[in-house]
Amino acid sequence: MVKFIHAADLHMDRTFEGLANLDEEMQTKLLQANLTVLENIVDQAINYQVDFVLFVGDSFHQNRPSLKIQKYFSEQLKRLEAHKIPIFLTFGNHDFYQKERYWFEFPENLFLFTSETIETKKITTVSGETVAISGFSYTHPWIQKEKVIDFPQRERVDYHIGLYHGEIGHNQGNYAPFHPAQMEEKGYDYWALGHIHVPTKLNEKGTILYPGAPQGHTKKEESARSILLVELQGNHCQTVPIEVAEVYWKVQQISLQQAQATAEVLSLIKQTISSPKKQTLLEIKITDYAHLSNEIIERIQSGELLEYLVEETKYDFSNLLIWRMSIMEQEKDGRVSLAATTQLFEQLFENYQVTEDFQQILHDAYTQQEAAKLLNDLPDYQNETLEKAKEIIHQDFLFEGGNE
Repeated sequence: MVKFIHAADLHMDRTFEGLANLDEEMQTKLLQANLTVLENIVDQAINYQVDFVLFVGDSFHQNRPSLKIQKYFSEQLKRLEAHKIPIFLTFGNHDFYQKERYWFEFPENLFLFTSETIETKKITTVSGETVAISGFSYTHPWIQKEKVIDFPQRERVDYHIGLYHGEIGHNQGNYAPFHPAQMEEKGYDYWALGHIHVPTKLNEKGTILYPGAPQGHTKKEESARSILLVELQGNHCQTVPIEVAEVYWKVQQISLQQAQATAEVLSLIKQTISSPKKQTLLEIKITDYAHLSNEIIERIQSGELLEYLVEETKYDFSNLLIWRMSIMEQEKDGRVSLAATTQLFEQLFENYQVTEDFQQILHDAYTQQEAAKLLNDLPDYQNETLEKAKEIIHQDFLFEGGNE
């Protein structure tokens, strides 16, 4: 049996997007959070006494990580070296490898992939298991080739693992497009993926996996909070997600049905929210507000109420930042009724969460090189497009098909 940590997309030097008017204390907390996430990963590796740790691309968000970030990263890797835990690290499209950018000496326990050519590195674990690990790194911000076809067939070892930072797709995309069936043909025991920030399983056996980012940096990455603890024993693969995030994104709906005046609104909101154990970025969505005066509505829409609440709650709720407050639109009269359930609606949209299917819809755009580069560089373009489509459909249609 071998046991290891699978992590990817740390983006250690990435800011938390969409936040404004942060005070100095909050800025410091968020800057420290990224560093603590790496520390948490190392703690878990030591705690579970794993055979090795995999970092599958985009450990850094910037292609020129600061000296401070690099120093901290190196110090944490040396903690693993002290416990004789090997590390296998690839570079992704954000932190694509160029030797001159990295000033620190990598510890001896680090197996580094520095080429776009597939390499295979082998180790023997403490218990005597032989493991081959094949992978590659980006040396440019884009790889348009399907790299999976260059991976060797399974070697004659106890376990063979593939490291792959890329996106699903056939001959489309700038990030080493692949299809899971191509990986299964190689006969590996496990494929450790990176690039997609949402935890995703790509085959029935659960051996081709994105762990998701260990820390979400936008509201769209609410589920990005974990790494995977993986155990391989013979033909059996067991994976357990372990939360290591330091900052959580949360959306909370608050009804103002029982409030009349501004003071009651403020009191009700403060009574409804709670103090979290971990740093939480809270978005409040106001419902049941039609009876309130225009003055109160204006205070909410202008951000005045949000500004007041941030100041009022920063001492009572030290781990909470209310970063956005919005009014949920009332259902529009005259919407077209459909004899379909909201569950069916969600299932239909799930089909387009797969990057390959989404890009097929925009085939004409993605076949134009310049347009494809532009679309792939837009942050969260796919998710934001789908969310906007859902919003428009809900504005025009009313689902009345029951819950079955």
